[in-house]
Amino acid sequence: MRVVELGNVIAGPLCGSLLADFGADIVKIERPDGGDAGRQLGLEVDGLSVWWGVGVRDKQCVTLDLKDADDRERLLTLLRDADVLIENNRPGALDRLGIGWRDLRQVNPELVMVSISGFGQTGPMAAIPGFGKIAEAFSGIVPLTGDPDDIPLHVGFSLADASASLFGLLGAATALWARDCNGAEGAQIDIALYEPLHRMVELQSAMLAEEGRVPLRNGTNNPYGWGAADDGTHLVGVSCADGTELSVLVDDEARQRLGKLVGEEGDPLSALRAWGAARSVDEAGEALRASGLEVAPVHDGLSIARDPYFRARGDVQPATLPSGRQIAVPGHVLRQLDDSGTKRSFRHAALGADQKAVFGDERGERIDG
Repeated sequence: MRVVELGNVIAGPLCGSLLADFGADIVKIERPDGGDAGRQLGLEVDGLSVWWGVGVRDKQCVTLDLKDADDRERLLTLLRDADVLIENNRPGALDRLGIGWRDLRQVNPELVMVSISGFGQTGPMAAIPGFGKIAEAFSGIVPLTGDPDDIPLHVGFSLADASASLFGLLGAATALWARDCNGAEGAQIDIALYEPLHRMVELQSAMLAEEGRVPLRNGTNNPYGWGAADDGTHLVGVSCADGTELSVLVDDEARQRLGKLVGEEGDPLSALRAWGAARSVDEAGEALRASGLEVAPVHDGLSIARDPYFRARGDVQPATLPSGRQIAVPGHVLRQLDDSGTKRSFRHAALGADQKAVFGDERGERIDG
């Protein structure tokens, strides 16, 4: 599969990265004057952005000035035999350059174009620029998290961008299936940053229609407190003796088993916390699982990097920086069982690093193969 990425920062580039994880041939196009803003995002190690080194590890990186007629022709040369174009520009930006969807479908009728934007390609807010946290607020998910007596909380990572990337991948795969198996032409997949999250919390509309109320945050103790009736199920946080924590799912049946483990007297949830405080996270976790309870350690980035389970699954991989320093980076989630293991774990591609490999002579003819 040949994919051209005109993505910037998170939503478009992550969609491309996920397709690369699954084996697609990605050509990432950046502006010559500084490139993707993602180059400056996040933690730097030895002067290199870890985020960037993971995001482009399986992409070919080139530069094109899309305001230049010759460079636009280079882009069209790539797109004539491409399967997918990913872009997350503001709606109308590519149209003004003569490379919008109406133009590109004339160049390649089989092209699938994934367009991710703040508020979609249509509607009265289409021209407004979009940002992940603004999209999260707009989607309806923010009021569901936090203490009901305090302000609602955003999650601590780019959830809207990541969700839009996943839906972009799904949309591309579905459109390619329709093209290749049903004889359909290419299609434009239009995704607003807020829409995947809005789809995930669909219960909100149903509650408003049936009960005249909207779901509100109820802390984290009740995992379904924002919608379902209280059935006695609680998610209990347990601080262990070694300074780490467990999350334990406790329902009515689990309470009975729990009493035999931590004591029958008093509130079993309070008894669980006191019992866990005297044990290491491994000791407490093993005992709770042996009693039939659902339990997991509360991981952070450091504990994930050190946990042998994540390395065994390939979720965490070692990477060697140009300085020789070793770091841990996320693995390829969309892996195939017969994966040969030839994918990179990290590559900090310089601006235009693959210009010669992607384009032929000075006029930018594509090198086949």
